[in-house]
Amino acid sequence: MSELDPLTQARQHIEKHLILRASSDAAFRELLKSNPHAAIKELIGNDPIPSYKITVVEEAPGEVVLVLPRSIGQDELPDDLLDFASGGTSFSAFILYGPPYSDGGGCKKK
Repeated sequence: MSELDPLTQARQHIEKHLILRASSDAAFRELLKSNPHAAIKELIGNDPIPSYKITVVEEAPGEVVLVLPRSIGQDELPDDLLDFASGGTSFSAFILYGPPYSDGGGCKKK
């Protein structure tokens, strides 16, 4: 299997932390379903893809939802997202150390 490109890694990292937070925080889950851009901004401090449409689908009992992402060429990405994908910013820094979460969410240092 080939190694994932930086954009795919960045996307998976954000998705993982959105799902983790939504699994433990009911208010955040509702925000993610109703306004994904606001949820991303709350989680990482900004919205790196404000011009993109984001659809959140919650599985129902007895249902499996498979999302097949489109192929994304790096020339299509906004500069902010390219900075994240290229290592210009560490997502873990947002998750571990900031921004301050109003409801105490996010990962905490041990």
